[in-house]
Amino acid sequence: MNLARLVDFFIHPSYHEDDLALRKARLFVRAALLTSLFSNSYIWFSLLFEYQLGVYLMIFNVVGFLVLALLVKTKVNLLLITNLYVLVGGAAVVILTYFSGGIWSAVYPWIISIPVLALLVVNRGYGIAWGILSFLIMVWFGWLELQGTQLPVLYNTDLKAEWFVSVLPGLLLIILVISAVFESVQTNALRNLQKQNDQLESQKETIAEQSKKLEELIDDKDHIIRILAHDLKNPLANITTISNILKEERDIDEQKKFISMIEKVSAQAQGLVNSVLNMATLEQGAIRIKPEILDVKKVVNEAIESMSEQARQKDIKISISGASTTVNTDHTYLLLILENLISNALKFSPKGTKVEVEMTAGEGKVIVKVMDEGPGIKPEEEGQLFEKFSKLSARPTGEESSSGLGLSLVKRYVEEVGGEIRYDREGAKGATFVLELPTA
Repeated sequence: MNLARLVDFFIHPSYHEDDLALRKARLFVRAALLTSLFSNSYIWFSLLFEYQLGVYLMIFNVVGFLVLALLVKTKVNLLLITNLYVLVGGAAVVILTYFSGGIWSAVYPWIISIPVLALLVVNRGYGIAWGILSFLIMVWFGWLELQGTQLPVLYNTDLKAEWFVSVLPGLLLIILVISAVFESVQTNALRNLQKQNDQLESQKETIAEQSKKLEELIDDKDHIIRILAHDLKNPLANITTISNILKEERDIDEQKKFISMIEKVSAQAQGLVNSVLNMATLEQGAIRIKPEILDVKKVVNEAIESMSEQARQKDIKISISGASTTVNTDHTYLLLILENLISNALKFSPKGTKVEVEMTAGEGKVIVKVMDEGPGIKPEEEGQLFEKFSKLSARPTGEESSSGLGLSLVKRYVEEVGGEIRYDREGAKGATFVLELPTA
């Protein structure tokens, strides 16, 4: 059994519920056991110097300090136990001093140890109180000497020199040992406190990071709600208005026209909702990539075909050039990437212009460029291109809605499939987006 386990044997389980109480209890038990051991050695000194009273008192101290240590295992108040400890030790010192010559006794300086021990094992308030009492006792012994009172000397005075040499160093030794124990307990307590502070600091940083992320999520949610509220309001209002007109319209051609308008507005609203849902899916980590060998040119043609109606309405021609190449990636997300890039090009291109999709093969990669003849991107705004909810100065040319989610979705999709996306300011007139994918 090591010392720590021995000390904890004397401690009641209730002390383990409070770190401060546990430290005080451990300190006291150590002090009581050491003092008991120290008193045991002075039994033999008392026998050597034929000081019978000293033998009895030291036996009482050995037993008393062990009993006090055992009391910590009960529910007796620790403050009472620690003060009893000081009382037992202090009473023995005063009695031994009185019966060995008063101020001329080698035990007389030991009175100094009473308030020191009280300060270490009880608390500062009781340390001061015991200090005052000890001071008064020392003054009382001095007063007896000044009055000429002859106090008894019960030890063998023929061994007076040996008595002083043996007893006085013990005062230094016991104060040094008890102080060392106190310092050790205090150091461990400070070390544990520092460890707890470090843990709290780490937890504080974690909480701060989580709080920041939570604020960002709340901001994103609020932004999404504003987007949906603002950008869906007009399409839904238009659908309601057109539907009401359609109820009264009898001309077949006009009905077809209004139905086409409803389809267009509904498609815009659905596109917005899909963008928001896709962003939420990405942020929740729910995306699943299923790689397969794909012909890039075929996927580009699929994307162009899905955008054909949007291009026709603005009289924009979409052309494709370059050799057919293959990549190993997910078909669904590659198609979404290309659709978003082509849709973006159509949205910001004036009527009657053209959009070009150019494919080239590089070293271990396929490069797809999507180029339009719109206003392009201002240099100072390039850093915001792929940010979520970013809306730049360039505006759609055909009253299309823009949520600011399209390019941020493209970037996330590209990252998921292991590619790269960038804006090329050195490209042709308008905006040029460059998609790079590893070859199959």
